[in-house]
Amino acid sequence: MDCRMIRRALMAAITASLFSLGSAHAATDTLRIQDYPGIGNFLARVANANGYCEQHGIKCELRQIPSAPLGLQTLLAGDIDVAFGPPEVLIQAMNKGANLRVIGSGARAPIFFLMASTGMKTPDAAKGYPAVMHDFKGKKIGVTARGSAAEFQLKTLLEGAGMKADDVTIIPVGSPNTAFPAIAHNQIDGLMLFSPMDGFCAVTKACRVVVDPRKGQGPAALLGMNGAAVVQIVTVKFAAINRKVIDEYKAAMQEADDFIQKPENYPAVLKIAEDTFKIQAPHGDQILDVALRNAIPGLRYAVDPRALQNAAQYMKETGQINKVIDTSKLLLAN
Repeated sequence: MDCRMIRRALMAAITASLFSLGSAHAATDTLRIQDYPGIGNFLARVANANGYCEQHGIKCELRQIPSAPLGLQTLLAGDIDVAFGPPEVLIQAMNKGANLRVIGSGARAPIFFLMASTGMKTPDAAKGYPAVMHDFKGKKIGVTARGSAAEFQLKTLLEGAGMKADDVTIIPVGSPNTAFPAIAHNQIDGLMLFSPMDGFCAVTKACRVVVDPRKGQGPAALLGMNGAAVVQIVTVKFAAINRKVIDEYKAAMQEADDFIQKPENYPAVLKIAEDTFKIQAPHGDQILDVALRNAIPGLRYAVDPRALQNAAQYMKETGQINKVIDTSKLLLAN
């Protein structure tokens, strides 16, 4: 995501929230929750499909909002109750004066991983990270957008291997639907992107994952954020008025977590994924299967407080924020 776009969206959101009439903060039994295309806010999808929200006396209403900054803007405007995004967006908003709290996770493991095209030679791949990064010297690597989290993390991978960003050419390629053709047709040599690109690589053989932080591969700065990759966020005002509803929601999310993590439930979990997201491509069902299996270990509700603090430190080190905040204050107390 482009940092300048994030800043503009957050400032607009915070300004809009100051003029909100506050009607969205009345007590409610319905939670309007941000979802994304793809696997999305999958704990919430499972909670809905299995009736966990209803069993706890609440309604979980999913609203598809395709970007984290837009989701937070919508939250601050009072049009949703729970935003779902990375600490990057949360912490930038807090630094600009927003009053927010984290009520749980939704995707604890790192989001981005590095791929190489089938046509690119990677003689150092067998040595793993950091050696494999030197195979990318002089190559073109795609990211979602310039100034995005994908670019920051790619640069961190390079720096951890003793390289510089100038050692490669970074190219914006968007989301998987536009990134996959770029790597499949050798317009780029590598790609720093998110799921279901791992499914596309495994099924089509057009690319392969060579550095996967979800599996403990990469520098300490990135691995330290494992445990708080994507969090669920509410405003302090909403939490004060609707604490019982939030507690019921948290219980439903934990039940969804427990259900997903049991191997014997995988067929039912896959069915929920298939019912809520279709990959419109040849072998789309196989691609989704691979991507979901890879994602499941990270689909947990509990937030690791250390990982959240590490995210703030990482953002300071990479110039995304100018001061580090105490992120323990962002966690909604039990």
